[in-house]
Amino acid sequence: MIAIAVVFTLAQHRARGGGRMSPPERAARAVVWPLQSVLVSGGRVAHNMSIAAWRGRYLVEENERLEREVSHLETERMRMYTYYLENKAIRQSLGWPASEPPPQVSARVIDWSPGGQRRRITIEANRSLETGNVVRTGGGLVGRLVEAQGTRGVVVLLTDAEHAVAARVQRADGDHGIVYASPAGTTRRLALQMTKLPQNADVRVGDRIVTSGLGGVYPKDLPIGVVERVERSEVNVAAITAYIRPFADFDHLDFVLVDRRGESGT
Repeated sequence: MIAIAVVFTLAQHRARGGGRMSPPERAARAVVWPLQSVLVSGGRVAHNMSIAAWRGRYLVEENERLEREVSHLETERMRMYTYYLENKAIRQSLGWPASEPPPQVSARVIDWSPGGQRRRITIEANRSLETGNVVRTGGGLVGRLVEAQGTRGVVVLLTDAEHAVAARVQRADGDHGIVYASPAGTTRRLALQMTKLPQNADVRVGDRIVTSGLGGVYPKDLPIGVVERVERSEVNVAAITAYIRPFADFDHLDFVLVDRRGESGT
């Protein structure tokens, strides 16, 4: 044993002097290294699993808490809706006008149509939708549903080149016209234009434009936007164009409100 130890010691010193490992050391490393790798990898996996299990428990509890809150809020919302219907029926039986705005369904924008002049979005709500439903934000009119299937629907926007809205200037005896998407080349800020105005129309910068209700497509007095520029044609003095900054932010539509038919009285 002493002789073997001496041989191994001499081999180790000689190998170290040459900057390499001795044969016994290489053999020992070859035997121990796989086991060490397995132990290290196993330790890491066990550590990650323990952290995931610890965090997962809290995530499950948080998810259950949020589900309970959502269920509670949905119950409260349905209760308020029931109260609204009861109130509406009572006021109608008494011949009184509605004293509060119609209930609205909130919806999330889940898809945008590709570029071009056809501007449409797909929305998803927590209640069924119907073709013709009016869509808006808290700021102003967005468009209307042209396709509906269950809780999903496709909305044509006011900025769609093929869409038009009967509108008027929101003043006493305000002039009527048609609101279209502005032509290509107009600034994004002035996304809409109002044309088909009377020859002597009184349209001014700062005027608010709302729906007129003509044609029955949109209810009356829904806010559209504000006039920021008025142009009169040099060729045809009767041609007046008012460029409008919409109240709705069409570049950042994440959530919208839907007025369902039969609930808004329209």
